[in-house]
Amino acid sequence: MLTLNSFDRWKASGLHLVLSALIAATVVALVAFVWYPRPYFEAMGGGTLLRLLIGVDVVLGPLITLIIFDTRKPRLKFDLAAVAMLQLAALAYGSYIMFEARPVYNVFVKDRFETIPANDLDGESLARAGSEFRDLPMAGPRVVTASPPANPEESLKIAIGAMSGGPDIAKMPHLYKPYDAAASEVARAARPLQGLARQGKTQSDAVTDFVSTHGDNASNLGYLPVRARNKDFAMIIDRKTGQIVGSIAINPW
Repeated sequence: MLTLNSFDRWKASGLHLVLSALIAATVVALVAFVWYPRPYFEAMGGGTLLRLLIGVDVVLGPLITLIIFDTRKPRLKFDLAAVAMLQLAALAYGSYIMFEARPVYNVFVKDRFETIPANDLDGESLARAGSEFRDLPMAGPRVVTASPPANPEESLKIAIGAMSGGPDIAKMPHLYKPYDAAASEVARAARPLQGLARQGKTQSDAVTDFVSTHGDNASNLGYLPVRARNKDFAMIIDRKTGQIVGSIAINPW
């Protein structure tokens, strides 16, 4: 039977590191494949947030164990329990922050998409939204469209508020509509994919790889810029139907 006396500080720290790494791997999988699926992981800064979170969980906890572990201490069990509780609290808080900042909607507005995290949605607008838009997605953002309100006074109020730092149309779920309802509008707004390829070698190579991978005729494809918190990218659109074909992680501007 293993007891604390069976360990020295290096073995205890190593075990702590293994357990922390297993827990961290679970969090990484949840973030990278569920809350922030590609291409949103990089676009929304998921890597930066994860590095901070894992740095505390995987590095700091085992390091503290290495420093404080001494079987001669009468309160060693209490000290180790306190470290574990603090580590779990930090992990839970960090996970909560990442959950709240997860992308929930990718909103087409006029001539572009905007990726909106859960904590950027306007609360008043969310309360007014239809039931299909009040339940925030858990596994990656839902693609929708948004248009200015029909009421001129409300439209002007939103425009003035946005210029003063308030929420704009893309952050107001009561103005959302299902994507299919405006797919033809998206198709008309899409820019020719050849134009993206002409912006530079990086863009050209990325477009060539995308077309060869998807087996599509580039003349039928277009793109629209996607604004995101950390890095903008290009959404590839079928210019006949307006349906989304995929994305390319390059600067679309």
